[in-house]
Amino acid sequence: MTSPSSFTRRDLALGATGLPLIGLAASADAAAPAVPAGGRARASVPAEDRLDMIELMARYAWAYDTGMADALAATFTPDGVLEVFGKTLATGRTGFAAFLATAAEMRGDSGWQHLSDHHVFRDYDGERCRIYSYYLMPESDAAGGNVHLRAMGYYVSHCVRTGAGWLFEKREVARWNGRQPF
Repeated sequence: MTSPSSFTRRDLALGATGLPLIGLAASADAAAPAVPAGGRARASVPAEDRLDMIELMARYAWAYDTGMADALAATFTPDGVLEVFGKTLATGRTGFAAFLATAAEMRGDSGWQHLSDHHVFRDYDGERCRIYSYYLMPESDAAGGNVHLRAMGYYVSHCVRTGAGWLFEKREVARWNGRQPF
């Protein structure tokens, strides 16, 4: 049995997220990606990379929902692309201010939160990874009450390791259609 003093920060973080319960290895060493019968690589992602990419998604959501264009742009590579419902809405880091201005106009006095979960990691090779994630977008009135679900769907996040850590090379937003995209 492991003594409490031998736990690392990573062990505690993984325990708090429940990730050990789904078989996430706490080791920083990755096994070779497994290829299931369908031919697409199922990703065995080291815990540190997995947590870094999940944090990238959280930084994206916080920046989007609080209108921080520079912080949102910083989650993308310099030539990164945000594609929403099949249309490119921002390309390169300079395109996010206009994108968020349009979103703020649509939102008005309401509050939005982009919630993302159920991440499926694919095609990880240590430098790139594709992640499929559910998203829900609750909306509230200006006082934070009267909450309803505005949208639901999934993200396809094309992540790349850079000198600044993991960033989105491309992020696709799709409406929920009940079909598995991978």
